[in-house]
Amino acid sequence: MRRGHVPIRTCRGCGRKAPKQELIRLVLRQGRVIEDPEQTMDGRGAYCCADETCRQRFMRNRKLQKLAFRLQA
Repeated sequence: MRRGHVPIRTCRGCGRKAPKQELIRLVLRQGRVIEDPEQTMDGRGAYCCADETCRQRFMRNRKLQKLAFRLQA
């Protein structure tokens, strides 16, 4: 990685762009969305702000989850 490079991710709850380290990574495991605090779990992940309202919006909206985790309809 280049020196000074900061990975940017988008919150799936509110759409805000932020450095990867400021966001919480969520992954799909056995049909349930769980947090990945170390950001090391296998598979596709989605990022949300630490703000509870963003996470709740993502968790309630099945359409956002389908897009984030590339689920079939």
